[in-house]
Amino acid sequence: MATVTREPSLEAPQNHLGFARRSYFSRMAGLALGFVMTSAVFIQNAAPAWMWIGPALHCFVGPHVAWWLARRAANPREAERRNLLADHFLGGVWIVLMQFNLLPSVLAVSLLSMDTMAGGGVRLVVRGLAFQLVGVLLGVAFWGLHVQPDAVRWTVLACLPLLVCQPILISHIARKAIHRLKQQSRALEHQSQHDGLSGLYNRSHWEQLVRAEFARFRRQGEPAVLVMADLDHFKRINDLHGHAAGDQAICRFASALQRVLRETDVCGRYGGEEFGVLLPMTSAAAAQEVLDRLRRDLHDQQLLDGTLVTASFGVAELTADVPNVEAWLRLADQMLYRAKHRGRDCVVVLGEEGATQPDALVSASARPSYSTPALITDPLRVSQLLIGLDISEAPFALFDPSDRLAVANPAFISLYAVQNDTVSFADIVRHSHAQQVGPRITTNDIEAWLRAADGKRRSQPQRNFVVDMVDGRWFHLFETSYSDGWLMLLLFETSPPTASVQPAAATVLG
Repeated sequence: MATVTREPSLEAPQNHLGFARRSYFSRMAGLALGFVMTSAVFIQNAAPAWMWIGPALHCFVGPHVAWWLARRAANPREAERRNLLADHFLGGVWIVLMQFNLLPSVLAVSLLSMDTMAGGGVRLVVRGLAFQLVGVLLGVAFWGLHVQPDAVRWTVLACLPLLVCQPILISHIARKAIHRLKQQSRALEHQSQHDGLSGLYNRSHWEQLVRAEFARFRRQGEPAVLVMADLDHFKRINDLHGHAAGDQAICRFASALQRVLRETDVCGRYGGEEFGVLLPMTSAAAAQEVLDRLRRDLHDQQLLDGTLVTASFGVAELTADVPNVEAWLRLADQMLYRAKHRGRDCVVVLGEEGATQPDALVSASARPSYSTPALITDPLRVSQLLIGLDISEAPFALFDPSDRLAVANPAFISLYAVQNDTVSFADIVRHSHAQQVGPRITTNDIEAWLRAADGKRRSQPQRNFVVDMVDGRWFHLFETSYSDGWLMLLLFETSPPTASVQPAAATVLG
């Protein structure tokens, strides 16, 4: 019989009724053209008047009934699939009534199958053909088998509107479907790359852009600056003004970033109230000027009405000494911590304190006693940081902002079984865990343990806790982060802590 052309499924579940509505109009057009074709065959075969009733009801009443059923259904799309199967069944009946006239019958089968393929795929096509076969068998059972395959000229002419209009209708629907698909693809791409609240790039996509800039620096040597920014006292904003005010502050800060920075600068929401900014083709000095202007903008155009919300910024310029993207991010993060320690609402740039003093200005007696691995590039700088720190008996280690081991005394090297070629804190922990020395780590997922320790170190620049060692000893561990790295200091305890003070997970460092 006639065909009902509809577009592929592109809508979300809440838009299924819109799919049924579009099917309603396309069904009316297809069945109307199909009735013209069927009528020509009936005229050719001198069919009795009663034979016209069924096709007429199907072609002119059927679309309205199908639309009514779809609107009332809990799942309009599933209702449309049932409507398609009904079209197949009735199409099989009308093929019998047309006495298997070859051209109209082939059109009914092929165009209905094409339409069903668009509406539900191969499985629905197979079911539709099965329903159509049932319609043919029932039609033969009721009216007998009469075969008249030849078509006269006007029957062929009556088939032409369906042959001509069907491709046009399919092309129109396909064009609309492709347009909607492109819109949805752009929307999904935007959603996968942007933060829903601030509208800035999300963390994963922003870090991809940072990695691309790092690779470009390695190829071309062009300058770039990384900035980590954090809204000051954000928890207090949520506590005093509510989370809606906190969301408003984040959105307005994102707008301030876009208002002050260049179009080529890449802004992203790193997480919570923390943001990242990539400034390509920029020096650290130029970045500081821009960020100072942004700080003044936050004072002039407040993020919350009647409440001053400030931000702190850490700046790290990319140089050849930075080994990887993670180290670059950590350098900027360490500068942000330093800005927090300075009192917030300020900009701290890596290396802004200037060069270290000449070696002649530091006496040999002022140097602390510790071992310095060969990887340290500036032992004099470390010496200055540790002058006066008398910890020769307690294990301690100093790490740079990228977590590389800079200094460790013999007690620490022995306690953690540090190898000569060990580079980073993660390497130390992996090796000590494999050798069953150092801190007692109960989890087998050492990488998850390292991520948890790093996250706590980032969120608490100064902290202390109790740690259980594999050899049964207990240490009170102090960690302090600052602009040049972080220090780990372990003070020996003679006995385990009591139950009242023992941490719930003493086997996890930090």
